[in-house]
Amino acid sequence: MINTTITGDQITYASAFTSNLSFLLAVVIGIVATYFVFRAASKMGGGLFGLVLNYVGTGMIFIVIGAVSVALRAYFEPIWLELGYIVFFSLGFVFLVIGAEKLLKGITAN
Repeated sequence: MINTTITGDQITYASAFTSNLSFLLAVVIGIVATYFVFRAASKMGGGLFGLVLNYVGTGMIFIVIGAVSVALRAYFEPIWLELGYIVFFSLGFVFLVIGAEKLLKGITAN
């Protein structure tokens, strides 16, 4: 994902720069948001919402790892990165769905 080629065309260079910057910002925001989710889960001290936030935070970690794996194409085989991308994104969304299901069961149980 990170483009290191520099051309004489300033428009191409600007679009490559903004693409790299937006990718890096997305990764940083994902890491910071995951930290805050886990911090909120630990402050809740367990319970329904703490459990749900732990599942959501775990899902967010897997999604961020999947996004970072896209940037590693220059260093590893593309087939392994594509497989890692699919596996990490899938696991991330599975954990998000498990968290949503736990929340639904906890709310409707009463």
